[in-house]
Amino acid sequence: MSEKRFITGIESFDKQTGGFYPGLVILLEEVGAGGKEFVLSMIFRGAEKYFKATYLAMSSSKEEVIRDSKLCFPQGAKERLKELEEKVNIISLAEYYFESSIIPYWWIGRDRPSLEDLKGKKHDILKELVDVCDTIPEGSLVFLDSMSDLVRLTRTRISWNDLIDIIKGMRKMCIKRNILTLTTLTKGMLEKGREEELIDQADGTIVFEWEIHKEGISRWMYIRKLLGILSLLEKKKIAKYNIKIDPYEGFVISQLVRIM
Repeated sequence: MSEKRFITGIESFDKQTGGFYPGLVILLEEVGAGGKEFVLSMIFRGAEKYFKATYLAMSSSKEEVIRDSKLCFPQGAKERLKELEEKVNIISLAEYYFESSIIPYWWIGRDRPSLEDLKGKKHDILKELVDVCDTIPEGSLVFLDSMSDLVRLTRTRISWNDLIDIIKGMRKMCIKRNILTLTTLTKGMLEKGREEELIDQADGTIVFEWEIHKEGISRWMYIRKLLGILSLLEKKKIAKYNIKIDPYEGFVISQLVRIM
């Protein structure tokens, strides 16, 4: 069994965990609590140096990915942000994602469709996802943005069982090919039973939450499930991390809480 690890570039996290093992990890986040910034910081700090990175966008165009990523860290070093375009493989499935929706083609980025396009066969979004996954190099980091987008499709286009199967399959693919896939899921968008079923398919779940207190609002991160790592944190009695999003540095752990 390979012992490949994925370094996050977040010093205190790497010191405590040694990095991620290959597999599929769900970042369960309250809106804006830091899940996406966690992955982007990992990509900015590790792309090419520690691993190849693929940004797989379900509903965003490549241009939107670049714009949104830069705005996450508005004071970030220009050369580091430039690496997103040069070193990260950005793949968009937006055209397939919105194919059966009311959204006009030209809003997504394509020219107005021809008559042949309109008569063409509709694409299977899950098949397109599988085809893209088959092109990802071994040993890569993949950011699937996002699981929430796939969950929304279960209301109209794909079945819940097919979604669960595709997640099971992606996990197997990741382990077989030494790939780490990180994907965000909006906390509370699913009823409890389905959220638990979804989380159960992954190797790990990291939760990102807001906390409102007298001094203001703060972000917290804790590991709910993570194969090969959670037991180490429990041994060190680490309960959760207080996190901040720095406009220059990106994702930063400001302190950790231990259970005494």
